[in-house]
Amino acid sequence: MMLRRCFGRPSSLARRGANSSGAWRGGALHRGAVDRLAAGRALAASASTSSALQLPSTVHGGGGCSALVADNCAIGKLQIDTNKRYWGARHDLRAFSSSADAAGDVDGVDKQIISLAESGDIAKAEEALHKMQSDAVSQNNAEGFPDIDSYTALMNACIDEQRRLISAIEDETHEIEMDANATMPNEHGTEANEQGAAAIMTLSEKAHDLLIQMEDLSGVSDHYSSMRLSGSMNTDLRDPSLKPTSHHYDSVILAFAHAVTTAHDTHYTSHSTKNAPYIAQRWLGRMETLAFDPQSGVTPTVDTYFHVMEACAASDTAASATNQKSKGPVLAQAVFDKLTDNTTIYPTAREYRLMMNAWVTSSGHRAAAYKAMGLWMAMQKSFRGGADDMEPTLEDGKMVLEAWTRSINKHSARRAQTVLFAMEALHSSKKTKVQPDLDCYRHVLTTMSHSKVPAVGTNIPKLFKSMEDNQIQPDTACFDLAIETLRSCARYSKDSFKEKYSVAAERMLERMEKERDRSSVSLVVTSGKSYTNAIQALAERGTKRAAEKADVFLQKMEREYEEGDETMKPTRDSYVGTIHAYGSCGSESSFVHANDVLQRMIAQHAEGNEEARPDVASFHAVIRACSRAAEATDSLETQKEALLLAISTVQYMKTCDTNHPNAATYRLLLQSCASLLPAGPEREKALRSIFRSCCRDGLVNKWVLKEFQSNVSTEIYHREVVRDAPSYNGTKSLPETWTRHLGYRVRTHETEDGIRKRSPIISVGGEVVASTAYSDHRMRRRWEKKNQKLLQGGRS
Repeated sequence: MMLRRCFGRPSSLARRGANSSGAWRGGALHRGAVDRLAAGRALAASASTSSALQLPSTVHGGGGCSALVADNCAIGKLQIDTNKRYWGARHDLRAFSSSADAAGDVDGVDKQIISLAESGDIAKAEEALHKMQSDAVSQNNAEGFPDIDSYTALMNACIDEQRRLISAIEDETHEIEMDANATMPNEHGTEANEQGAAAIMTLSEKAHDLLIQMEDLSGVSDHYSSMRLSGSMNTDLRDPSLKPTSHHYDSVILAFAHAVTTAHDTHYTSHSTKNAPYIAQRWLGRMETLAFDPQSGVTPTVDTYFHVMEACAASDTAASATNQKSKGPVLAQAVFDKLTDNTTIYPTAREYRLMMNAWVTSSGHRAAAYKAMGLWMAMQKSFRGGADDMEPTLEDGKMVLEAWTRSINKHSARRAQTVLFAMEALHSSKKTKVQPDLDCYRHVLTTMSHSKVPAVGTNIPKLFKSMEDNQIQPDTACFDLAIETLRSCARYSKDSFKEKYSVAAERMLERMEKERDRSSVSLVVTSGKSYTNAIQALAERGTKRAAEKADVFLQKMEREYEEGDETMKPTRDSYVGTIHAYGSCGSESSFVHANDVLQRMIAQHAEGNEEARPDVASFHAVIRACSRAAEATDSLETQKEALLLAISTVQYMKTCDTNHPNAATYRLLLQSCASLLPAGPEREKALRSIFRSCCRDGLVNKWVLKEFQSNVSTEIYHREVVRDAPSYNGTKSLPETWTRHLGYRVRTHETEDGIRKRSPIISVGGEVVASTAYSDHRMRRRWEKKNQKLLQGGRS
């Protein structure tokens, strides 16, 4: 209302009575109107008094008659002028009274709009406002537009209604979560939440339209591009008093932030919610442009940037649902960068936390953890510099550490340790009371367990020592993750360090058992996962003692599982790890023990343990153990026994319903035969027998062919492979029946002589003939790999 008064319009008029001298009630007149009314009344009073003027009684000399005539003429002229001024003032008063009545009606509607908006009746308030606009346009009267307070009240009503709906959705969501264990899902609650999200989006669009109308009617859009998506204002009338302020721009941006965040929380997606962050960014750009004009009075604040960032960060609902790269963090980061570049306002801890959360919860961004860590380090730097309000909280540190647990990067473990050590250093400096807790150490150990860098295992003692110094008791997860990390270090390290990490894993398990037995109420409980990781670490050591220790762990798991402890259930990895431990230990009877473990595995699965189901790799582990018997003993009898065990293992696989031999099985069997039998006719006979069996099964690939060629004489290879091989385009190739079960998709085509032949084929030299079918096979194999869905040159 104050802005309207500045432009010379009465704030409230309520005329009572028909004559000009009637009393004015219900409000004060405009200052200019009061002056005009007083002048009119003064003129009327002067006219009535001048009509009663008398002629002068004194006449001087002989010119009395002429003077009398002149005086009479002057008096008559004065009376005429006075009468004109009197009736002109009466006309002005009647005209002013008419305009005042119209202004009073307009202002009454403004009050009605404000009253309806404040009571929450947005529909009626909006209807009354639009009617005022249309009436003003039809009458070509700019003074008939609604007051700026009407637009403000209606905008505020939209925001208040959004808050009410958000509160209702939160209550409904809480009820759905409480009802999660119910037999029937709460579909009505979910549907109501989606309807509420749609209503909130509609309210933000209403506020958006109101702001566009204010810009168009006040003339702002005449100088800047209009935010109207289509069409234009159908009037040239302008009312400068309707120029939007920072409050109006902030309200619209806040409305869109409410809409997007609610849609994100309720998993509601529509075209409007997808466009909302971009519209909020456009309004922010408008505010930044207007800020260059000091007379506009519009300046974006930190809250403005925060709400735009909030809308952008919550705009990745569709991306997270389809595992695509989300655009929300990128959009929010662009707004955050604009805020940091601003020289008048600066981001607070709230904006930093919003950005960290946006990156941590994003999907498909390989650099998300780096971004979150950079923001956290910037907060810590500002805090060290004296900005107390920028102190990173414990949740901030956990957020960054959790981001590194999901990062696919070989440096993830090192980065997570850097964050943890920085938190410890800041706490040690007495500048903050924030101290890393158990979750922080658990996140770091999780990151280390995912790493394939052997050096990360050297910091495990340091982490446990730090927990001990800070009086933090490691739990089961910490011990399990530490053992898993040491297992990975033993697997990927050089041979000289394998024993070091293997021993460390064994000792960590022993410490875990001591912690379990220390008290009846303990945070540490050993499980099958703990023992399985230790078994796999022992398998990398390659000693007889390590193999025996692994078997002791496995027998303990079997015994406690039989006694009813489900957490100690042995799995496929437990048995295969023990078989590998025996296979690499170099003992003379290692293959026998490996086969015993396989038989126990088969029996365990037969008793109902589905997690101990043998697979092809389990049988291959036994065949490898048989092959390595040649390195452990010089006894021919023992070597033949190992070969017979390998052959019987393959024969058993042929009788299985699921674990049939494949090309790798025959290749391993050929290697076992070549290493366990001395060179001579007996070995070549055995090799021919194995190769012929592979041909009958249709499993000859280039690796089987090369293994057979490298262990038999040229004459035998020519007789078995080359002599009767068919020719294909001038190239000697293997018969189709030899390769029919390799997994290639069979492709045939007509040749010149009308014979249909499969493409591709394998030459007798072991090379795959390049062809369309083989290229398709390789492309399908690549498509099966992660991040290889789209390859140039691929076929749909």
